[in-house]
Amino acid sequence: MNSSATVNLKHYQLAALLVLFMTAFAAPLTIAFNIGTIITAFGASRAEAGFVMTVEGVSVSIAALVCSQIITRYYLKTLLFIGLICVATGNGLTMLATDIPTMAACRVLAGIGIGTVVCSVMATAARTPNPEMTFGWVNGCAGAFISVLGLTVPYVISRAGLDGAYGLYTVLALIGLILMMVIPNSKASGHAAVSSPGGEKSITKWSSNAGWIALLGLGIFFFGQAGIAAFVARIGESIDVSLATVGTIFFFGGLLTIIGPIGAGLVGSRFGATRPLLLIGTIFCLAVLGITIGGEKLSFYLSVPMIMILPAILLPSFLGGLAVVDPTGRLAGAQPAFATMGGAMGPVAAGIIADAGGFGALGWFVVAVLVTGLALMAAGTLKADGIRKMTPQAVT
Repeated sequence: MNSSATVNLKHYQLAALLVLFMTAFAAPLTIAFNIGTIITAFGASRAEAGFVMTVEGVSVSIAALVCSQIITRYYLKTLLFIGLICVATGNGLTMLATDIPTMAACRVLAGIGIGTVVCSVMATAARTPNPEMTFGWVNGCAGAFISVLGLTVPYVISRAGLDGAYGLYTVLALIGLILMMVIPNSKASGHAAVSSPGGEKSITKWSSNAGWIALLGLGIFFFGQAGIAAFVARIGESIDVSLATVGTIFFFGGLLTIIGPIGAGLVGSRFGATRPLLLIGTIFCLAVLGITIGGEKLSFYLSVPMIMILPAILLPSFLGGLAVVDPTGRLAGAQPAFATMGGAMGPVAAGIIADAGGFGALGWFVVAVLVTGLALMAAGTLKADGIRKMTPQAVT
């Protein structure tokens, strides 16, 4: 068993880890299909179906946050096994649920497993020799997997309804258990070692605080991103862009979401973590305004793909920076908790703003949220860039 800080994965082991990650995360990736299936299966209201998805998302966030705090105590395979068993059991029991409260309880169990697996994989990715590239592959594979599920899940639902969808998710989790066997059983060191000019190896309290501040900023960023993403179709409708056209834009945007993060991973840490943050953040804000106040189809067509792809391009350099700030991987492991929670709350606030002031007001609100989030995220990226300057040998 490898207990060192760095995890050296062979190509097939990295591939297995990425596929395992996706098999556990399949249900949250297809939330739009799941909500409709719940409504049909139980005769539920939209609010009831949304409640089920909300408790699942909250469970994922809490589990990821808890797991990030204990990641140095347990070996990787222990956490993955526990997480995947919870996912498979929760998905399997979902098929036996007869009402909304029972299904919500099943999704809590599955959410605990999903959060544990996601945190473990992200923390492991942070401890690879080139974390930016690994995170690039994580986000690129997520884009590819979403495309595959987008074709598969609706077909399964049309054939077998809710039982078919969650039966598929159960099978995928079991496949993850098989893939787990080829992954090395690593364990993170309990201490983050960062070299300083004086030769001391320690992670300062400010470094730790800067990382958590950055994660809070990431949650705020995804709060804004989810808010605008939830109303893209309605905004398109207001300027006579059909739903079918929006779907086509999302399809091509999904293809870019596969390529973009991998390209960002190839660039790695050459430009640090702060400059990509500022550049991508600025373009993202302009894209939001292009959608909400542009009022033209061309600006809509150009901006919507940016809303999809830019966060995925941003994450490899940002998470690579967190890996520098905290080499144990705890900060990177906690990232899904903040991103998921922010994404879950964003559409609610955006709906209130849009109802009160229209889409123009929503655009400026989202930009203000994004700027706030980016400013807090910079606390972590600036710290990471400072550490890299002290230890140039760490830059890949």
